[in-house]
Amino acid sequence: MLGVMYWITGILGLALIVAPFALGFSSNPIALWTSVILGAAVVLVSGIKAITHDTARWEYWVAGILGLAAIVAPFALHFSAQATAMWTSIVLGAIVAVLAGYQAFFAHPQGR
Repeated sequence: MLGVMYWITGILGLALIVAPFALGFSSNPIALWTSVILGAAVVLVSGIKAITHDTARWEYWVAGILGLAAIVAPFALHFSAQATAMWTSIVLGAIVAVLAGYQAFFAHPQGR
C-alpha cells in the first residue's frame, strides 16, 4: 500500500480537476478555479513522487497542505453557499490530507 499512495492522491487530484464539470459547479468561477488549481497541484506533487521514487516525504507534506487548503477554501473564498462545490472540496481535501498525513507521519520510507 505504501508504494501506491502517490497514485491514490494523484487520482484524488484528478477528481478535484474534473469535479466542477462532472458535478455542475463550473459556472462558479471561484469554485471552478480553486478546484482545478488545487487538483492540478496535487496531481503534480503526486507525479513527482511517482517519478522520483525517493524516500523523502516533502511531497506528502505539500499534498497534505493542499488537502487542508481544499477544506478551508469554500469558507475563505466564499463559495460555501454552493453545497456541491463546498462538499466536494471538503471531502476530497480531507481524504487527500488524511492519506498524505499518514504517509508523512506514520509510514516507513521504502528504499528502492
